[in-house]
Amino acid sequence: MSDSRFRDSGETTHDIIFSNDVLVECPKCSGSAIATKSTEEYPYFRVICMQCGLLPCSDKLSWGAGYFFDYQLWLRVNCCGHLLWAYNKQHLDFLEGYISSSLRERTPNINQSLASRLPSWIKSSKNREQLVKGVRKLREKLNAAVI
Repeated sequence: MSDSRFRDSGETTHDIIFSNDVLVECPKCSGSAIATKSTEEYPYFRVICMQCGLLPCSDKLSWGAGYFFDYQLWLRVNCCGHLLWAYNKQHLDFLEGYISSSLRERTPNINQSLASRLPSWIKSSKNREQLVKGVRKLREKLNAAVI
């Protein structure tokens, strides 16, 4: 655990998803797959499994709670009786910085930032030790992924 300071930059979920690929689980082989923006037209993505190839992708936009479109996120682990998940390396880096910091500063009047939208169980200091372990498991899974 760190005595570092976390400062909310105002980064949003949209920033995380639409500026980077999202790692999802392939429904065919359970391997890692990449959901990448296919055009400049929102919200169309193509999904490519590193083992199976191109996968169908729904145009139904939904994210959160461990899912992106109709795919389960690759980076997910049970933690503190909840599902801890990340869209990609950038999101995992954000969570790690937030969780491991003992001083968390939010940008005033920014209600759409990632930090402002985190659930209370992630914000709670009593869960910090378990959350650090959960982030570590996600980091190991990310490092082992075929991407």
